[in-house]
Amino acid sequence: MRLFAMPLLVLALLSLGGCKPASTPVDAYKTFEKDVRKGDYKGAYAALSQSTRDMLTARTQALKDASGGSVKPEPYELLFTNSPLPSAVTEVTLVKEEGDVATVRVLSSGQAREVRLVREALGWKIDLSDSLKP
Repeated sequence: MRLFAMPLLVLALLSLGGCKPASTPVDAYKTFEKDVRKGDYKGAYAALSQSTRDMLTARTQALKDASGGSVKPEPYELLFTNSPLPSAVTEVTLVKEEGDVATVRVLSSGQAREVRLVREALGWKIDLSDSLKP
């Protein structure tokens, strides 16, 4: 019975993400950026690494606790809804990929920055956990 449950679990997890896993770090970042631009913050949130989502969840809980429960944001709201829309990305290139960690170079408004991604069970995910540390 347990062997039959595993394929169903995998299908259920894939459907939660709304699409197939990103096959490359570049594809993952482009999908993330597209979701942010169209205001699909739940989709963009799903593109974040588990450690990033865990940190945002902890911060959300801290806000709820500090407000006595009067502030009840969702974790994705902390990251996306109070920020201006970033400039359009003109180029995403792979800088390096070593095992389950990759770095992409993102060019936007003539400025380049590097973004870390990690490979998880459901594909490549944007990892912002270093920038979220206090």
